[in-house]
Amino acid sequence: MLVTLKEILADTRKNKYAVPAFDVNNLETFKAVVEASEEKNSPVIVMILDADMKHGNLRYLVPMMKEVASSSRIPVCIHLDHGADIDTVARYISLGFTSVMLDASILPLSENIRATSQAVKFAHAAGISVEAELGHVGVGLSDSDESIENFFTVPSEVEEFVSKTGVDALAVAIGTAHGPYRGQPKLDIDRLKEIARATDTPLVLHGGSLTPDEQIKAAIQAGISKLNIATELRIALYRGLKFSISELPEHASLHEIYEKPMDMMKQVVREKIQLCSSQNRA
Repeated sequence: MLVTLKEILADTRKNKYAVPAFDVNNLETFKAVVEASEEKNSPVIVMILDADMKHGNLRYLVPMMKEVASSSRIPVCIHLDHGADIDTVARYISLGFTSVMLDASILPLSENIRATSQAVKFAHAAGISVEAELGHVGVGLSDSDESIENFFTVPSEVEEFVSKTGVDALAVAIGTAHGPYRGQPKLDIDRLKEIARATDTPLVLHGGSLTPDEQIKAAIQAGISKLNIATELRIALYRGLKFSISELPEHASLHEIYEKPMDMMKQVVREKIQLCSSQNRA
């Protein structure tokens, strides 16, 4: 069934689990995510990163996502990841997405509040959930550890941000980063606990790929409701394709070529569902 982000995260904080969210950008990634989630009877959030949709892919991908989500026996939220501005948010709402993220996290607090409030007003009028980011989650390979720490979420700003914007979910910066890491991240769980005390709003952890499982589990216990995964799904696809290319003749069928990548991506999804404890919660 097709649901909003607010609906799919409704009891996560109370019951100490998270819903995994996966960036998908083609049939294979989307199919792997939904089929593995159905197998595990887990709710799931499928996300589109607008930067991945520059070649007309939305025209093909969105109708399929909406049809499959609507007919699925598990709750599926279709979410815009890192919408850059209100125009992008409006475009995805018009396409039928049930959730959008307005990422104004690089702006000063007052401007982030203003931009997010505008997105919330627009989206809520259409019955759509909104995620925003306070603090800023950097990029693992290009940002230094010091730079990442400089943009950690400030707990004292959380209550003001949530109350003034009315967001349905809040992404926080506590030590993860997007993409691969140069070293190993160390999440600031004490900071997360302080953030969680400031709001009942579901909290989101971006950069969930390649973060040690024990740290993810601690973050979920401390209040994380949504775990974003992108890099590990891409790695699984890449490694599966490399295997297929090395083992199969060049005239192999597309089904044969994608069999190994699909298996490997599904395994990633299963592992993240177990990590989030979202199995059998659909």
